Amino acid sequence: MSYVSRSSLTISLFGILSCSTAFAQSATGTPQDAAASKGPSSLSIYFDTGSSAIRSDGTRVLDQASRLYNDGKPIVMIVKGMSDTTGPAEGNLLLSQSRADAVLVALISRGIPADRFQVLATGETEPAIATAQGVAEQRNRRVEITWR
Repeated sequence: MSYVSRSSLTISLFGILSCSTAFAQSATGTPQDAAASKGPSSLSIYFDTGSSAIRSDGTRVLDQASRLYNDGKPIVMIVKGMSDTTGPAEGNLLLSQSRADAVLVALISRGIPADRFQVLATGETEPAIATAQGVAEQRNRRVEITWR
């Protein structure tokens, strides 16, 4: 059995495929940067306990994220999956990855190019609400979508 510390549970599934181009564009201060700053700075999709299925309220958030992308054309959209503290840390990391992957697939199906994403899974290491181990907290079972 291998040991994984909770502080090292953050993993990345996808890198930014057009990294050098993205950094060059962001350094120039293009009009895209100004357009991408309109609206909220992040969106969150919440999940049921132990699930990576996107609920109907999450579908509305995905539609909003798609509109924001189309309006601002950000260089990268960051999709970060998270979990609450119920269950083992390793399982929560895998669940948070499944949640992030589900959101990624849904955003790509809405026409956002796959090379515009960075996908992360942090398991239970970045709670919105601090809880004791084993506490089910819906606000911690989420995927955050941010962009730059």
